[in-house]
Amino acid sequence: MSQFPTLRTNLCPNPDLCGSCGWSHIPYDKQLQQKMSDINGSFAIKKLRYQVEEIIGANQTEHYRNRMDFVIDFQGKVGLREKGKWWSVIDDHTCFLGDEKIEELFHTTRTWSKTAGLTFFDRKAHTGLLRYAVIRATSTGESMITIVTSAPTDEIEKAAITTALQNLAEVSKATTVVWSINHTITDVSFGDELITITGEGVINEEIGGVKYCISPNAFFQTNSHMAAVLLDTVREFAGDLTDKTLLDLYCGTGFFGLALASHAKKTIGVELNADAIKDAKVNAAINKVEIDFHDFATEKFDWMSLGADVVILDPPRSGMHDKALADIIATKPERIVYISCNYKNFARELVQLQTYYTIESMRAIDMFPHTPHVELVTALVRRP
Repeated sequence: MSQFPTLRTNLCPNPDLCGSCGWSHIPYDKQLQQKMSDINGSFAIKKLRYQVEEIIGANQTEHYRNRMDFVIDFQGKVGLREKGKWWSVIDDHTCFLGDEKIEELFHTTRTWSKTAGLTFFDRKAHTGLLRYAVIRATSTGESMITIVTSAPTDEIEKAAITTALQNLAEVSKATTVVWSINHTITDVSFGDELITITGEGVINEEIGGVKYCISPNAFFQTNSHMAAVLLDTVREFAGDLTDKTLLDLYCGTGFFGLALASHAKKTIGVELNADAIKDAKVNAAINKVEIDFHDFATEKFDWMSLGADVVILDPPRSGMHDKALADIIATKPERIVYISCNYKNFARELVQLQTYYTIESMRAIDMFPHTPHVELVTALVRRP
């Protein structure tokens, strides 16, 4: 049993087993207060004098996630993992955080998996086919089902999988269905080979007037409802970009750079994920903006000679690589907009950055209601 009384059993049927939300027992206004306190507490631990004084709450606290990764286990259970147990799947368990379209497609996919005639992947024996069902939905009404399997052993098995997935496409009516093949034994919810079964193999989203094409393996902001708020904040914090060179590090599919490129003299995007860069180039063409995209790890790309005036930093949860942080400090662009999904790592990095930069603005944006996570956006201006 949980140590807290479960106040929202109407939303989560398994609050003591599933760890997807974690904070659903806390009233939402208290969640926002706690997130502010946690951010400022991290600053205090690092003896930083800064405090965030503004947090924007989510305009939709349920059914906001546009992507859910559902596990298929060796017994044919389909759902989310039990908290703290990678081997245990809560069968027929979705999540009240997921888009309602995702929940609908989950039940269709789960039913399909029982009758598809395909084997289930055993994560200990490394045998069997079906591994994951990744379901995405956009605010424009499009949807994607990506079924991740092991590699087929022969042409007969390949044909059987193809036929089964065509049946899924027919019953689900998803915009696109993609077969993702993982040729390794690594337990991840993506594959290294993609085969489009039906549709275009991508889905389209529009945030803040910017159009985005999303492929199966590329990251996209998981909360479409609050993504526009995040985008507007970055636009505001970037300031006047006229005649300036904008560098978007960890750019992903170009989420921020695409929205700002038309205001800057030149825009450059750097991202390690090759699939994301492919999407980013497509997105630039769709939005009719020019951006120089580079498929490199930020810490390995020689961007220091490009003369960037404004740098956008949106690193993964692990924070910036030490080399990338050292390069920023060595180059000292006049303005940095730092988007952090891990305020503890940001506080650690700010210890060094504060020597050369002052904080002009700081704003927390709750992209992840009912979880301890929060997005923190900071505008740093180079000291004279």
